[in-house]
Amino acid sequence: MKVLADKFLYKLDVLLPDKAELSLFDPSDGFPADAPQFDALLIRTVTHITPETLPEAGNLKFIGSATAGFDHVDLDHLNSLGIAFARSEGCNANAVGEYVITVLAKWAQERGVELREKKVGVVGCGNTGGRVLDYLKKLGIAAAAYDPPKAGLEPEFTSCSLDELLACDILTFHTPLTYSGDHPTFHMCGSEWLAHGFELVINTARGGVVDETALMNASKSGSVRDFILDVWEGEPVFWDDAARKAFIATPHIAGYSKQAKWRASELVINEMCQFFGLSQSRSENKPELLNIEINFDEKMALADFVWENSNIRYYDKNLRKLIRLEEDEKARKFAKLRSETETKVEFREIVKRFEKVPEELIALKMFAR
Repeated sequence: MKVLADKFLYKLDVLLPDKAELSLFDPSDGFPADAPQFDALLIRTVTHITPETLPEAGNLKFIGSATAGFDHVDLDHLNSLGIAFARSEGCNANAVGEYVITVLAKWAQERGVELREKKVGVVGCGNTGGRVLDYLKKLGIAAAAYDPPKAGLEPEFTSCSLDELLACDILTFHTPLTYSGDHPTFHMCGSEWLAHGFELVINTARGGVVDETALMNASKSGSVRDFILDVWEGEPVFWDDAARKAFIATPHIAGYSKQAKWRASELVINEMCQFFGLSQSRSENKPELLNIEINFDEKMALADFVWENSNIRYYDKNLRKLIRLEEDEKARKFAKLRSETETKVEFREIVKRFEKVPEELIALKMFAR
């Protein structure tokens, strides 16, 4: 079988079965016009599947996205073409959870805030939101879990009320981007929510879940003190003013880690193998993912450690360099920044490696699972 894949998907050479004939494409060049000549197409969020990009199926029978989200794929269109679709649900939950804890710690340190005196509203409590809630609990930070759709499906889960959510000091978003249904998420956090006032708003879900115009207006009026954006409306193009104003601005990399990228590739390739009746991917060849040197400073606080050992500062600095570029160049460089930068090792892998850590960093143990 013939497989066409995004050249930046992690460890394809290890994971693909021997019977797969692999060709690669660079997503910065746009949608691959020859995709219908292949049996399977493997993509990331930077490649959009629409009637315009893929008007006909050709030989394509399967499209897999090595991502947790799927709003870059028109599922109705794929159904009309008779193409199966799979994604890597939950693959980056821990990486996003670590990102949220890291930026929270950095923000609290810079603003002189005691997080244990604040309450965090977690919007969306699936794989990722659930991991964030777990870390907040381990740190002793009060949280409100808001997810009415989940409460309707899972009797054991209780969602907080909207009033309780909007009384929180901090909001962090972990929902898909949806436009219809009983609980659409497009612009769910708009002027009405933001008028309640928040010290910090974090969006690592999808651009459009938070209304950026309303967010900027709330920031100007003072009802929102700070915001952190990893996802953007119109991505890979982003609004310069929002990037300038953001406390931290990153190019949709919250879920990026070596472990998350491995899981994303592994899950979607296994789905592909099952669809075509092939032997499963060769997970026994899993490479050593922990290839770093960590030096603990006994005087270092947890906030310093997680910040210094993440690549968030690098992404923030380099995204801001794209401000004021023309849209085509900005989109191309945004995608390149996401694709070509070395990813971090998850903190829980660091905990596994070091049996003993300095007393000042004992909270690092919260990442062990």
